[in-house]
Amino acid sequence: MTPRASTRSAAPEPTRIAVLSNAGGGGGGLAAHRMATALNTQPGVQADFLTRDELGGILPPEVAPPRSMSNRRMTSTHFTVEYPGYRRDWLVDLLAKYDVVNVHWASYLLGLAELDALARRGTAMLFMLHDFHYMTGGCHYPAECDRLTLDCHGCPQVDSALCDAHFVPINLRVKRTIFARPNVHLAAPSNFLRDRAVLSGLIPGPRAHVLRNPYAPLPDPPASAPADGLTRILLVADSLLEQRKAMPLALESLALLQRRIDTGTVSHRVRIDVVGKADPALQDRLQTSGLDHVLHGRITDHARLVQLFADNDILLTCSYEDNWPNILVEACSYGCVPVVGPGHGCQEFVTTYGIGAVAPSYAATAFADTLLATAARLAEGDGPDPDTQARIRADHRSEHVAQHFLRITAMIRSEQNSV
Repeated sequence: MTPRASTRSAAPEPTRIAVLSNAGGGGGGLAAHRMATALNTQPGVQADFLTRDELGGILPPEVAPPRSMSNRRMTSTHFTVEYPGYRRDWLVDLLAKYDVVNVHWASYLLGLAELDALARRGTAMLFMLHDFHYMTGGCHYPAECDRLTLDCHGCPQVDSALCDAHFVPINLRVKRTIFARPNVHLAAPSNFLRDRAVLSGLIPGPRAHVLRNPYAPLPDPPASAPADGLTRILLVADSLLEQRKAMPLALESLALLQRRIDTGTVSHRVRIDVVGKADPALQDRLQTSGLDHVLHGRITDHARLVQLFADNDILLTCSYEDNWPNILVEACSYGCVPVVGPGHGCQEFVTTYGIGAVAPSYAATAFADTLLATAARLAEGDGPDPDTQARIRADHRSEHVAQHFLRITAMIRSEQNSV
């Protein structure tokens, strides 16, 4: 008797996505790990989070020197230069087997020649920009430099004693070659960064997207500190020493606010929580500032950080340049409202959701005045709107971001198939 043919069809193969990050920590690494986790909530998706641990280390130092190439004059933000050409074909072959390659902060993990080889094979690629690095010759933030319009020739940030400055425009040229390919798209969590990439000529608008970083709030949020008449202000940075984060300006602004309190000009009392890596000089400055403060150091336990978000009223960030920092999303999710500087992704966040306040300039008086006005509103009961908090959480919800990601990558793949 002939066996009856089965009417069951084989289950479709899952969409395989490689999420690449040099490391799992820091703002970009954390966002990459959260993206992989979010994608794995979706049916028919297998997302592999690949770091130096999974891929067997980083690029040789003679290819990608691990130290920053910055001369630290304009800014102390990292400067990454590679000597392009090194390629591991086995790694390119491995990644080409994925349906989508999602590149986050992958410097030192994957070389430009390897990224270019993947792009040349037609692999669907989505770069997630956490800073400017993939659109410049090496800097991660331009610090008001406009040499991108000159293809990064004469870069003012690079230390020519550490790196041949001619490689800066060469790095940019390779990056532009990668992004010129139709199977390569980019996304950024802010319009600010996405639009800067398009304006730079790196990529046409239809291949550049705004995609938020996912965030899943703790299922059992902690209770906030009991009311005690204090206005609690939080400062957070992975490194408090990075010039771009403007920690001296933040402390000057808070010291000015404290002087107004001490002289009786204002009636508020403040308490400061400071989170991040600090050197002895910054610690001494805090000790002699007269501020009622607690220096927590760097915190990697997210639940502990969440407790600080819940306990504090205001998150102060004076960054001169920023994208769409995770801490803004996280702090607002627990009722801690931001006071930020003008002109970049932090202002975009505040104005998008109508939460917190933007200082009118990068002057201590401007930040002190904005802090005082925000504290006064909070004291009068004008706290964060629950509907606004719910909107922030919804826009960054893991399932929502993952579905948006999959719509973008489905478009990339459909365009591949139509060629």
